[in-house]
Amino acid sequence: MNATTQAIIERLPNKPILTPIEIAAAFGMPDSSAVLDAIRRGRILSATVGRKFYIAREEAARYIEATAFIPDEA
Repeated sequence: MNATTQAIIERLPNKPILTPIEIAAAFGMPDSSAVLDAIRRGRILSATVGRKFYIAREEAARYIEATAFIPDEA
């Protein structure tokens, strides 16, 4: 895991269940639209209560690791 990925994961709130806006904030995004899109596309597993999405912290960390950019060595 690279340092940037680790820093994003460390910015997640230290609680078991997160909201899309909390994940977006860890990435430094101004809103949760990208996270909501990832949920709708099945890239982030979530539970829905009413019209709200809830994500396990472990799932958020898995998604952050999966989206990490690792440049090719030249």
